[in-house]
Amino acid sequence: MIFYLFILLILSNFFSPLIAFILWIVTGFGIYKIAENYGEEVPWIKQVLENVQNIGFTSTSPDTAPEAIVAGVDEPEEGKAADLDNYAEKFDEWRVTKDTIAPTFVSAGEKITSFSFNTPGLYKVRLWMFLLLVPVLVWILIWDIATLPFQFWCLMLGLSQSDAYIFSSIMGLFLSYFIIIRLYSHCTNNRNLPINSEILSDFDYYTVRHLFRLPRESGTIKLTFKALFLDFLIGWTLYILAIFYVLETASVQSSIGSFLISDHFTLLKTLIYLAVCVPIVEELLFRGFVLDLASEAYGFWTAIIISSFLFGLIHLNPYGVLNAFLGGLIYGYVRVRTNSLLPSIFLHSMWNAHTVLLEFMDFW
Repeated sequence: MIFYLFILLILSNFFSPLIAFILWIVTGFGIYKIAENYGEEVPWIKQVLENVQNIGFTSTSPDTAPEAIVAGVDEPEEGKAADLDNYAEKFDEWRVTKDTIAPTFVSAGEKITSFSFNTPGLYKVRLWMFLLLVPVLVWILIWDIATLPFQFWCLMLGLSQSDAYIFSSIMGLFLSYFIIIRLYSHCTNNRNLPINSEILSDFDYYTVRHLFRLPRESGTIKLTFKALFLDFLIGWTLYILAIFYVLETASVQSSIGSFLISDHFTLLKTLIYLAVCVPIVEELLFRGFVLDLASEAYGFWTAIIISSFLFGLIHLNPYGVLNAFLGGLIYGYVRVRTNSLLPSIFLHSMWNAHTVLLEFMDFW
C-alpha cells in the first residue's frame, strides 16, 4: 500500500489531480493483472493476491434466505405481543438457522486482525524496512535530534559552541553504537526478521566479537594498503575533476563539517570525533548491519552496492555522495574479503583524518 501511494505521489507531480488519480487507478489495475498472471509462483505475491481477493464480507444469497422469513405477511397483534416476550430466544434460533445455511460471516476487520506482518511471504518487505529505516533512525532521530539535550548540557557546563557540538555528537554516536548492535543481534538471532516489541531487547556479545574480530587471513595487510591507495586516488581524482568542471570550491568540499579550530587540543578533539568515533559507527552500520543483512537475500556484490549507495546518500553534496559511494565499494569489498570491520574502519579513519588535517591547514 505504501508503494502504491508513492506511485500516486509521483503521478501528482506530473499531471493534474484528476488525471493523476485516473492514471493511478489504471496503474493499480495493471499491477494487479501482471501479478495475477506472472506472480503465482512467488509466495509473497500469491499471498498478497489472496488477501486482495478476500477483502470485504461474505453475504447470504437471497436464494438461501430462511424460509421462515416471509416479507409482506402481517402477524396478528397477539402474535406480535408474544414475540416481544421471547425476542431473545427467537433471535438465537434465527442465528443458529442462518449459520447452518449460510457461510460464516467474515468481516474485513477480522481479516486485518488476523493479518501478520511477520509471515514468510513478506520477508523482503521487512528486510528493506530494516535496510532503509535503520540508517534514518540513526542519522535523524539519534545523531541529529537525540544529541540536542547532550549539546544543551555541554553548553550549561561552559563549553564553547564547537566543543559542545563535538562532545554531544560523540555521545550520540555511543548511543547509536548500542542501538545498532542490538538491531544486528535481533536480525542475526531471528533470521526471519520479525518486527515485534522485543526488537531492541536482544543483545548478543558474540556479534561484537564477530564484527570486530582481528583478521587472520593471509594478505590482509597488503589488501588493506592497496585499498587505501585506491581510496585516496579515487577521492582526489574526483576532487580535481570537480574543481575544473564545477568551478566552485565550496560545492566540492569534504562533506565533513568545518570546525572553528583554534589550537592543537581542539584539533585533537575533532580528530577523535571524525577520525575515530564516526568511522566506527558508520562502518558498523553500513559495512556491518546493512551489508550483512542485504547479503542474506542477495549476493555479496549486490549487498556491497546496496550498502555503498545508502552510505553515499547520507552525505550532503554531489562530490560527497559520489566519493562516499565509490569509497563504500572499496570498504565493502575489504570487509567481505577480511570478514572483519577493522580494516574498513582503518581505511575510513585515514580518509577522514587527512581531510580534517587539510581543513586545519586551511587547504579547502
